[in-house]
Amino acid sequence: MYIWVGIDVDSQLSEIREKVHSAEEIIDFVHSNLTLPFHISLKISFFVPEEKVDAVMADILTIYKKTEPFSVEVRQIDWEETIVWISMKRNKQLDALHDVLNEMLLEKYSVPLHPYDIDYQFHTTLFMDDDREKNGKGYEMVKDIPLPDKLQANRFVIGISQSGSLGSFSIVQEVVK
Repeated sequence: MYIWVGIDVDSQLSEIREKVHSAEEIIDFVHSNLTLPFHISLKISFFVPEEKVDAVMADILTIYKKTEPFSVEVRQIDWEETIVWISMKRNKQLDALHDVLNEMLLEKYSVPLHPYDIDYQFHTTLFMDDDREKNGKGYEMVKDIPLPDKLQANRFVIGISQSGSLGSFSIVQEVVK
């Protein structure tokens, strides 16, 4: 089973979500990134055996419950080949949350650190597709959308998926501060 962790910022980006949805329909992306709420990803999704899912989620919930709300500064909309995202500025709270999740997963469940997690780029995904041209069109349609200066990190979520493929995750747990 694949697990995904993030900070739900959907309600704070509702106008942007509407514009992304319109762009998705025009461009006809194969998979929609809008099957989940807009969120700040906290790490790459990861696989755990099904018999460990409940324990892993319980440990993630414990970490979330200990996390005080904080602000995240928004940088800009970026395009990186297969993904268009809103990049976030690093801060102590994001780095600490990312690190404690990775440490717990490695130490308790032998979930290896993904190479992407070494220098993690906190972000909110707008489009993700293997078709570079589609991503470029999506980027052109949204690159000038005004962004808020900051987002509040006060809704922490966990999603799961049998396959780990885009569009297959659903939220199963949340902690609201």
